[in-house]
Amino acid sequence: MSEIRSGNDSNLNTGRSFGDSCLNAFLQELGDELTGACMVPVNLPQREIINIVKRAKKWFYKNYEDSVLENYYHVPHSVFSSQYFKTNRTLNLPGASVDGSGSVFSVFGVHDIASGWNSTGGGLDVRFQGGGDFAIEKMLFRGMYDGSGAAESAAELEYYVLNQSLADMARQILENPISFQYSRLTGELKIMGDTPKGDLILDVYETIPDCALFDDEIFFRYCSAKIKQSLGAKLGIFKFALPGNVEFDYDAIKDMGDTELESIIEEIKGDEGVDWMFHS
Repeated sequence: MSEIRSGNDSNLNTGRSFGDSCLNAFLQELGDELTGACMVPVNLPQREIINIVKRAKKWFYKNYEDSVLENYYHVPHSVFSSQYFKTNRTLNLPGASVDGSGSVFSVFGVHDIASGWNSTGGGLDVRFQGGGDFAIEKMLFRGMYDGSGAAESAAELEYYVLNQSLADMARQILENPISFQYSRLTGELKIMGDTPKGDLILDVYETIPDCALFDDEIFFRYCSAKIKQSLGAKLGIFKFALPGNVEFDYDAIKDMGDTELESIIEEIKGDEGVDWMFHS
């Protein structure tokens, strides 16, 4: 059996935050990949492999959209009356649970409900609510039955989208948007402007469970490439021969990892998304 281990350290901590069963299966798969299912007699240090996986998780959260999940958080207005908030002007957002999920990686929207966020027909909300002569269905399908054809319906839809976008932009400007800063290292969300007048809704990206990330083949390939880089760079410092005077070409192993990693990064950069951007 090809396993990732380090000497006789039977008390090696695999990290509870990963979830032992998923982590052990993932390490086993990495061991089979790097040793060719025991065809290559190399002992992989488990502690270094786990450190590489931990660093890879952080890199993926920053650069790979499938490693995080969009979610909404509700903050009651009573929180802003607490002495802690009055003193620090910060909200402490959750960290990762035992399975690695639920850690708030970024905050990209803070909405004050008292200012009309997602309200029904209030303030500058000009969305069609349905019913009557102003239903969006009548606007879109009118051209199909009065002889003007689908072109007019398409134009009507275009006008609706443009007007809604304009109203949304005006709402963000006129409804006193909340200024904020979020630190993913401390998990603190600092409210920079006025104290919110009502409850808050936070738009956040939070981490997915480790088991789900380990099941992604591109994450597996990334970890494998990083391990090859580390194996070639660190073990290549010491030149020694295996039984039978067989020597490893550690430079070739490192070059293989470099090539694979470059290919993976280019693949992630080329993965099209609607609202995700990769900065190299």
